[in-house]
Amino acid sequence: MKKIITLAMLLLAFTGFAQIVQGEITIKEQSKMELTAKSNKAVNLFADFRENKFPIHFVFTASDVPLNSDKKEVVQFVFSTTVKKDGKTMGTIKRSPMPFFPGDMLMPIETFDVISVLSNIQTNTPETVSEIPKGNYEIILEAKPIGVKGQITSTTLFLKVN
Repeated sequence: MKKIITLAMLLLAFTGFAQIVQGEITIKEQSKMELTAKSNKAVNLFADFRENKFPIHFVFTASDVPLNSDKKEVVQFVFSTTVKKDGKTMGTIKRSPMPFFPGDMLMPIETFDVISVLSNIQTNTPETVSEIPKGNYEIILEAKPIGVKGQITSTTLFLKVN
């Protein structure tokens, strides 16, 4: 019986020291958003994001994450972008790990590679540079923490290009 109690106390102690992050990525404060493009130009979609018409928020909290040399919590994340057209995956791009402090921050569209994937689906000539082919797109934005447990809820943008 003493062994069971000791084991239970050890398990509780270890789970109490678990390094955990939790958070989410949202577009315009939504985890799923539908958008019909005003034009088929990726550069125009890029401008809409840059003008904050569709702000991307990244927020996370951290528990028991070791402090860096400045006595601050820092967590590294790998950001990935997956673009699907009419259900078929057109591309997935993962970024190198980037460090972040816990909190709420606006992310530039450049953090994700949405625009580059969309604008390079077809071979662009000077006349068609940045054109996105007609179709229904599903764009998934993700952030995965490195070296800690936990999860960041991804966001999905459903984009219709006429």
